[in-house]
Amino acid sequence: MSKNILVIEDDKQVREGVRDILEANEYTVFEAYNEKTALHHLSTVPIQTIILDIQLGEENGFDLCRKIRAKSNVPILFLTALTGEMELVRGFSIGGDDYLTKPFRITELLARANILVRRYDAVQSRPLWNSGDLSFDTNLFQVLKNGALLELTPLEIKLVYALMSVWPSGKSRDQLLYEVWDRQYNFVEENTLNVNISRLREKLGKTEKGDYITTVRGVGYRWNQEVRK
Repeated sequence: MSKNILVIEDDKQVREGVRDILEANEYTVFEAYNEKTALHHLSTVPIQTIILDIQLGEENGFDLCRKIRAKSNVPILFLTALTGEMELVRGFSIGGDDYLTKPFRITELLARANILVRRYDAVQSRPLWNSGDLSFDTNLFQVLKNGALLELTPLEIKLVYALMSVWPSGKSRDQLLYEVWDRQYNFVEENTLNVNISRLREKLGKTEKGDYITTVRGVGYRWNQEVRK
């Protein structure tokens, strides 16, 4: 099985050195020295891990990380000469998965790359329902956003499942109350479903069509984005 890795580094000597190390360990390496080339590779090749230098000449690795995260959940390993805690926290907060400080040991680079590729492959092989930047793991009963676990309450997860499972159809208020509140919805206040849907919408974010959950007036609610199972 091929292992495709994208190395984004403007320093030719470093980039080629990393490439040689990875190719010697059965990786197929794609190289990029700027944002344009990196995004082209990402859109045309099934990349399993990205090694990204934070300082890309006039460009910024953090900005590129944000753009990648808007399109993909591929793991990102930062290469950096920066050792400040704030820089590291910033990298993780915008979607980085790991980092290596220059100069680095070959064995450590390979170990971290192998871990990220295995993790990505495991996620990709899971039974997921995909919709926009969200995924529903039907085994673990979890919701992921751009590959990262979204912190939802058990009730919110049940609501997501109930609506995604019947897309493109929707469900009535009575159906949702019956399924999500374990058949005891007669004891649930009238506004409880509205409040929970409102909170859930905020956590899920939006698609190009608007909210992930749309109201069907006089009926109930419907998932508003294509679900790929």
